[in-house]
Amino acid sequence: MGGGAGVVLRGRAGLGVGGMGAVGVRASRLAARGEALLSFSLDPLRERGPAPYIAGGVAVLGDATGSQEFLVAVLGLSINPAARRGWFVEAGVGGGVRLSVGVALRRIAGAPRS
Repeated sequence: MGGGAGVVLRGRAGLGVGGMGAVGVRASRLAARGEALLSFSLDPLRERGPAPYIAGGVAVLGDATGSQEFLVAVLGLSINPAARRGWFVEAGVGGGVRLSVGVALRRIAGAPRS
């Protein structure tokens, strides 16, 4: 279990590429996890409400005993994907069960900066 942050760059066609880093505890030891994911929105034109997406990629998990690499598969929901702020929830597998809930801060292309 742990916490972290990530960045995803998305195009208009629904494709995204991103990375995430987290620190936590695994088997009572301090551990770190990094991921690189490619995602695809299943409803790229949705602006409000839940927008489902899928993602896949690789993860590296390390602690004092060494590191391991895993393939990762994720199902997620992005809430209000066209808004500057929203939230997301994800479930997946890759080195164990992967559950994520977080705040999404977005910079919308073409929107004026505030």
